[in-house]
Amino acid sequence: MSNPLSKYLKGFLNNASKAQETSPAQTSEGPRRDYLHVCVVLDASGSMSSVENDVKGTFDAFVAEQSQKPGKTVLDVYQFSNSTERIVRAADLATFENNLMRDYCCNGMTALNDAVCQAIDELGAEFAAMPPAERPGDVVVAILTDGEENASQRFTNADVKERVKRQTEVYDWSFLYLAADIDAFATGARLGLSTEDCAAFSRSPEGVRYACAAVSTRLQSRRELRVRED
Repeated sequence: MSNPLSKYLKGFLNNASKAQETSPAQTSEGPRRDYLHVCVVLDASGSMSSVENDVKGTFDAFVAEQSQKPGKTVLDVYQFSNSTERIVRAADLATFENNLMRDYCCNGMTALNDAVCQAIDELGAEFAAMPPAERPGDVVVAILTDGEENASQRFTNADVKERVKRQTEVYDWSFLYLAADIDAFATGARLGLSTEDCAAFSRSPEGVRYACAAVSTRLQSRRELRVRED
């Protein structure tokens, strides 16, 4: 990797702090402030097959780590190749089962736009259907890919950008874009993400661990800021 891990993690922390400082006040009937919902939109195209087992093992370790954190943490994972599949659905990590990533399987191309828009739309609709007091106080969406969009049939870069802008500005969602073998910053910018929300990782066991570390850092910063606000 061309830049040290510490630089990216510092950027993630600073950006999360800025987002939280400008977040709207929540009423007593608002979302659960101790409920953090994590959505990972994960590349499962054929080029990721060389690190498929590393992804499974690293994400299982990530889940085990997050299950020990205070408050309620719920995880969704959408994998994408030619199509999108929700392989982990609203898993409460306090009672998670082992091997949550067992269905992760790599093949095909990279329908990233379709996956991101489907994840945002589905989760947004599900949260809207919840009683206000049961909705998550924080939502973090992490997008991990090792290639350019090349297979979406339903959504464009502009559709992703519009959703990222709305969910960030209206609902205070947090987004991360982590990419290997492409310009993460230029590609992330086309999707509406700031430089502080983008990072590059290598398609290697070390790179997969780095990507998970970046997600963990963002989650921890959001938790800490909620505590300070309370």
